[in-house]
Amino acid sequence: MKLSEEKLRNLITDLESENVERTRAFDKMDKMGQAICAFANDLADRGEPGYLILGVENDGKISGKRINDEQLTSLGGWKTEGNLLPPPAMALEHFHFPEGDVVVLTVFPSAYPPIRYQGQVWVRIGARKALASDEDIHLLEEKRQRNGRRFEEQPCPAARIEDMDLELFRTQYLPKAIQAEVIDEDDRPVREQLAALRFYDRESETPTNLGMILFGKHPELYIPSAYLQYVKFAASDNAGDILTEHAYKGPLLKIIADLDGFIKVGIASPRSVRVSSLREEIVKSYPDWSIRELLLNAVIHRDYQIGNAPIKFYDYNGLRLEISNPGGLYGQAKPENFPFVSDYRNPLLAEAVKVMGYVNKFNRGISKVKAELENNGNPPPIFDVNKRTEFRVTLLPSDSPVKTTENELLNKHDAEINEPSNRGMPKNEPLKRRAGEINEPLKRPLRRDEKKNEQKKRLLKYIGAHPRSQQKELAKYLNISLATLKRLLEDMTSEPANARIEHRGSKKTGGWFIKS
Repeated sequence: MKLSEEKLRNLITDLESENVERTRAFDKMDKMGQAICAFANDLADRGEPGYLILGVENDGKISGKRINDEQLTSLGGWKTEGNLLPPPAMALEHFHFPEGDVVVLTVFPSAYPPIRYQGQVWVRIGARKALASDEDIHLLEEKRQRNGRRFEEQPCPAARIEDMDLELFRTQYLPKAIQAEVIDEDDRPVREQLAALRFYDRESETPTNLGMILFGKHPELYIPSAYLQYVKFAASDNAGDILTEHAYKGPLLKIIADLDGFIKVGIASPRSVRVSSLREEIVKSYPDWSIRELLLNAVIHRDYQIGNAPIKFYDYNGLRLEISNPGGLYGQAKPENFPFVSDYRNPLLAEAVKVMGYVNKFNRGISKVKAELENNGNPPPIFDVNKRTEFRVTLLPSDSPVKTTENELLNKHDAEINEPSNRGMPKNEPLKRRAGEINEPLKRPLRRDEKKNEQKKRLLKYIGAHPRSQQKELAKYLNISLATLKRLLEDMTSEPANARIEHRGSKKTGGWFIKS
């Protein structure tokens, strides 16, 4: 229901109201995010919406400011920009008064708290907002349980905490989900840490379905559909011989990393094409980012309760790629409004994937997929959204593949060394395999100083993509010992004024960041 001007005037002047917050600015995003988070959590359980009123002084007077289109568009992006997780329901209204503009964000209480803003839980204490205490969070979790639980939050029958990869949770997920200083002060057992993030059910003392999908060592034993199947056929349909087949199983966070490496090397790998007797061009059939994004969409949006069918990633021998997942469009998303309206069957899974940095902003992926394909010379993706039990997208190869410079190609191949898909093969095997496709000098071993510089470049790139990376993770990525890594980091930070990276937080829970 829309606000009338009369009701808005009453809200503005009611200085004692506990469900109203005023601010004169239109661009204080952190302050707004905290207020939205607190209203959505509704700690007092009033069941009434909260009103964040912008363009108004604390004393109830309109501040006289005018809002521009860019600011208004930015305010409309709160549900999709990914800092509020899971995204709460809200509405935005713009009022134009003679005294100045006023924008109202109406925030509705969430049925599934706690809502977090940038990893922190905010609540309303009377007429002010504050960080939630442990007791506050416990009350919010009880409220969520009263409202019923999604499949993600339900306990996973027969699974035990021993079936989870707790090292993956501690070293990869937790530092990205929770601020370092909070982790330093958190002395709770791992079961409580998992339960606070909805990965463990206290009552049944078992992992949740979400916890098993993300961190289960063998989740397919408990959720039979929790894996992805890649098949390469020799012909244009499924009747052709199978050239390659692989089932990606295990913790979802590791599956995503393995797929990322495989896509770059096995699907979108650049290749040389002779355009004259003296010149070659480097081309690729598909942009790797688009394939990765569509696979992530399949992971996030699929229905994990439909039978035993996996996500299917089919390669018809260079003729086309098909990605399909059980479960059609969900909720408010309909064939007639796709892809402009989206809804989440698995919002907590989407939250976890966002936390890990695999997606940047919700509801932005399809438009970027189309743009990447167009830039690469590919036809638009073909979406089949009319089935109730399946979602399918087909990609066709590029007719005029993008030209890639030799330096870009070398950097891509170097980044692929030691990717998860190359584990178990000699360090330089991916380069050896393709050296003839680029040029002869690639076979020359790198000198020690060249190797060191390349390692530094790769470290910078990795830390930029994975903030708060720890030394064990970095050493594993570079395939070097911890001692060698420490010497490399010391060399990169020996002159603080020129250093591009820095360590933040404690030795135990902190990590490496790009220097701001």
